[in-house]
Amino acid sequence: MDSRKLAVGLVLLLASLAALASGGPAPKLDWLIGNWVLCEDPDNSPKDTLQFNADGTGLVISAKGNVEFLHKHSGQSVSLLANANGYAIPIELSSSSSFDKLLLHSDKTGNTATYARSDSPQASSCSIK
Repeated sequence: MDSRKLAVGLVLLLASLAALASGGPAPKLDWLIGNWVLCEDPDNSPKDTLQFNADGTGLVISAKGNVEFLHKHSGQSVSLLANANGYAIPIELSSSSSFDKLLLHSDKTGNTATYARSDSPQASSCSIK
């Protein structure tokens, strides 16, 4: 085996070990795509669903009507730009470390609402029905 192949093999091995040591599996690239239901909210907001589409668009679906948004994510950070009556409203969420919950922190109240994927077992145990 030539030294270049050995060096490449060692780099790949070290990268694999570093990924394992980072605390868990990396999320699938499309982990965000789908519907997320409001599961827990200390501020008692009305139930809604966040629909994330693969093309970067989405909807907040609620009894009061739907609100369109654009979204992007990087790591555990999820950014929305919602269209509220012609005004662009930025909304920042974060994911749990296992990428199975979305967290929406309110600067106004200091509380954090939790969203769960609608197709996950967690969605059936939500306190908001």
